[in-house]
Amino acid sequence: MKILLITHFFPPRHNAGTENYTFGLALAFQSRGHDVRILCAEDWDSGGDYWNDVTEDIYNGIKVTRIHLHWLMANDPNRILYDSEPINEWISMFLQRERFDIVHITSTASLGVGIIQKVKEAGVPLVLTLMDFWFVCPSVQLLRSDGELCDGVTTASQCQSCMMGNSGVSKKLNSMGISPIIQSKIWDVLVHWPKITKQRGFRGMLLNMSERKRLLIDKILLPDLVLTHSKIVQEMISYQTDREVKLLKNGHELSWLKTYTGKTSADHVRVGYIGQITSIKGVHVLVDAFTKAKLGDRAKLYIWGSIEKDLEYVKKLRASIIDDKSVYLCGRFEHDQIASVLSNIDVLVVPSIWYENAPLVIQEAFAAETPVISSNLGGMKEAISHNIDGLLYQRGNVDDLALQLQRVVDEPGLLYRLKSGIPEVKNVDEEVGELEFMYLDLIK
Repeated sequence: MKILLITHFFPPRHNAGTENYTFGLALAFQSRGHDVRILCAEDWDSGGDYWNDVTEDIYNGIKVTRIHLHWLMANDPNRILYDSEPINEWISMFLQRERFDIVHITSTASLGVGIIQKVKEAGVPLVLTLMDFWFVCPSVQLLRSDGELCDGVTTASQCQSCMMGNSGVSKKLNSMGISPIIQSKIWDVLVHWPKITKQRGFRGMLLNMSERKRLLIDKILLPDLVLTHSKIVQEMISYQTDREVKLLKNGHELSWLKTYTGKTSADHVRVGYIGQITSIKGVHVLVDAFTKAKLGDRAKLYIWGSIEKDLEYVKKLRASIIDDKSVYLCGRFEHDQIASVLSNIDVLVVPSIWYENAPLVIQEAFAAETPVISSNLGGMKEAISHNIDGLLYQRGNVDDLALQLQRVVDEPGLLYRLKSGIPEVKNVDEEVGELEFMYLDLIK
């Protein structure tokens, strides 16, 4: 089969969950003898125009076509965040030229949902995997501007007020005594003026929510098959649309296990965090809980992730650990080093304050026989059985997380018992075998 995998970004510059998952699929399909191509956006925030170039390269044996974009240079930057006419026109010609047997999309967040329509017009069978909540939430995380969780069942006005809630413009209007109702009416007018919405304080936030909601619901009905890795995404999309969503537990690219030789020895419990260092990931909750637990020299916390992306947040983290010699900001690492990192972690913490979908890092930890402590929320809760292969705590609750960390250090044999309860991790080859069967069925 000639397979096109479409995603938002791709390595080597981008290495988050969706990118690594898509890369794993590409490698596995190619190893089965299929002709695989990746299509993604590149750059995104650099270049003199919105559309700058299309380049092709080979990444670890995989053919990659990259569209170089600078979203802020678009005529209507906020609209191309969900539908881009230049992308739509280009992909029609691309599909006509390449003649793929199947297209599988893992994200439309950078190229827009118009590509779904263009794939269907080209007559190519289409699979869409929902990796997050982007189709129901423009901020993806389903977190309101006040930090509380959202169930996704909202009006366009509610979404717009939420997106603008923490903007400088909204704060200024609040200080002037302008009510939220009046502000909402102001937003409804301004969304039709790109010259205004592309200005600082509006860009990326003041979207035409009515159009976005209508467009995304229409487009999610088009794929031949829609998949997701977690029940929470499945239930949320199925509840709000007439779209049937099939649950398919994701497999994992585990070739790195060949270099994993087990845990190194240490005279203390090594608590680890691996991921983006941003507020929605709850790293501050972990740091505060670790400090509150007062574990002394019996435990140390190692935080792995880029310290360059959210400088203000990292600055606050550094301030909170300046006097704590047992907390380390270790920086980012290349994914092929994951075996080495996990060999020096005894328990992993996933403290996200949003639902998450199916965090790859949990299964990677399990593959390296590492128990996980996590928020009792969404896809994280689905992946962990409390007191069997890990521990759950109440979302954002510093005291509860501190208690679980205390247990790991104080309870004899707890880590060993949790390690013994870790289930077998599904390999990407197993998932690709299932997908291959689905592809062939659609092609027939």
